[in-house]
Amino acid sequence: IFNVTNYPSLTSVTNQVKTIQIRFQGESTTDTSSECKSPNKSGDIGTCSVGKWMTHPAFVDGFEGKKGMWVGKFETSHNSSNVTNEMNPDAIQIKPNVTSWRNIQVANAFYSSYDYKRELDSHLIKNTEWGAVAYLTQSQYGRCQNGICSEVRANNNDNYMTGYASVHEPTCGYTGDSRDCNAYGTDSNITKPWTDETTLGLASTTGNVSGIYDISGGAWEYVMGVLMDNNGMLVSGRHSTWNGGFIGTLTYPDDDGNINNRNKTLWTIADGGVSYPETKYFDLYQYEQTAERYERRILGDATGEMGPFGAKDYGSGSRIIGSWYADDAWFIVKWSPWFARGGRSIWGNESGIFAFTNTPGGDAEDRTFRVVLSP
Repeated sequence: IFNVTNYPSLTSVTNQVKTIQIRFQGESTTDTSSECKSPNKSGDIGTCSVGKWMTHPAFVDGFEGKKGMWVGKFETSHNSSNVTNEMNPDAIQIKPNVTSWRNIQVANAFYSSYDYKRELDSHLIKNTEWGAVAYLTQSQYGRCQNGICSEVRANNNDNYMTGYASVHEPTCGYTGDSRDCNAYGTDSNITKPWTDETTLGLASTTGNVSGIYDISGGAWEYVMGVLMDNNGMLVSGRHSTWNGGFIGTLTYPDDDGNINNRNKTLWTIADGGVSYPETKYFDLYQYEQTAERYERRILGDATGEMGPFGAKDYGSGSRIIGSWYADDAWFIVKWSPWFARGGRSIWGNESGIFAFTNTPGGDAEDRTFRVVLSP
């Protein structure tokens, strides 16, 4: 454990990058080798402190005894050209050089993933599982060797083709168009497929072709990180137009584009909502109306513990909050209650494995998902 309490400074984008220390527990089905307990509760560090070892939360709370987890090598794609916002496990494919499956609500992404390989306990990746991937990437088993770490190169193909890598490392974030400091597009002098020798392994979590791709850039990826409302109920989304599709609270109905639904505070079965799965398939986060309350993190989800965070103006009074490698860092809030991870093809150096943002949860052109197996 390298950080449990250090949250925003918000003065300038800082770079706290370091090698994350990892060791493996072996065949033990209990948490006996961990030096700190109760880590998988939002805001609760239990007996954890810097320098102690902790069993990562992706491997507890319902996943004890698993041999590990298998993460989709690429962003999920649809096996048909007729891509819709549907619950369809038979449509899932995980391949390079195809467009990712976007314009899908979180609930449809979850249950498509859940029924994809039920015998292998398939599901939509949780926020803490993304954190486990990020930790391993930032370790000696990923992209850190002899104390020197390299960032995962972004997928900058703005047609959302899976497995692609930026030819040049971006040095700025999104500026409204493609330029030298953040070139994106489809031209071969800008972006290359995953097997091209000039970018081989650069966009992989391991620095070689064995790793996971599209974890930086591509499309923002929905993860199962669920917000509670101020009464402790699970949240579905912002309002009737923008929500995750689960039965739950609508936290910002006054913003609904459908004026007839501006008093609607609950998404129900009658509305087409589906039930949340059992709790082991999602991480639960405390209610808040401020996107910079990082202490709500679950230790190990690669959000709050990446602080202290920095702020950078980029015109018109707006700013970006930066995590490690200056990746985006916006926590889920009342008006945008779902996590998305990894960034987007046009986001430049604001994308990355440590990037996280908040989103309403609906079917959006730049949102996709990733499947995990836990046999």
